[in-house]
Amino acid sequence: MAEDNEDIGILEKLALMSDATQKLFNGRSTIIFELDEMEFRKTQVMLKQPNLKDDKFKIDMSGTEFIFLI
Repeated sequence: MAEDNEDIGILEKLALMSDATQKLFNGRSTIIFELDEMEFRKTQVMLKQPNLKDDKFKIDMSGTEFIFLI
């Protein structure tokens, strides 16, 4: 159950970031996170990314692209 709450937490936080960037500038925004491998894998699982062998993934949320890298 705690993991579910953490999943929602990260999605809510990314949504807030997306909303803030959309209010700051017109157009599309891209935010890049470069994470250590352990944090990257944890985030990958929390955001339910299908290929756990990848070393990068991206999600789009309300016109903001979030890119996650190791």
